[in-house]
Amino acid sequence: MTSDEIISEISQKNRAALPAHDDCQFMTREQVLDLMDAAAMRGFQFGSNVALSMVQGALLVQLARVPHIEGNPRH
Repeated sequence: MTSDEIISEISQKNRAALPAHDDCQFMTREQVLDLMDAAAMRGFQFGSNVALSMVQGALLVQLARVPHIEGNPRH
């Protein structure tokens, strides 16, 4: 995913979470900060998952290039 796609997906999820709070127009400063913290954590988790997937994919490619070695679980 590109950075724009990641930001777009996180933005959509954040905006979907806001209406779940009753009277969101009258939220306290603390409630807004709590939502911002939750949004930041969702972004961090999503970014971490994407990065982990990329590393796993790169490792699989490298493993596929390794010649047959005794004890290699692929063979």
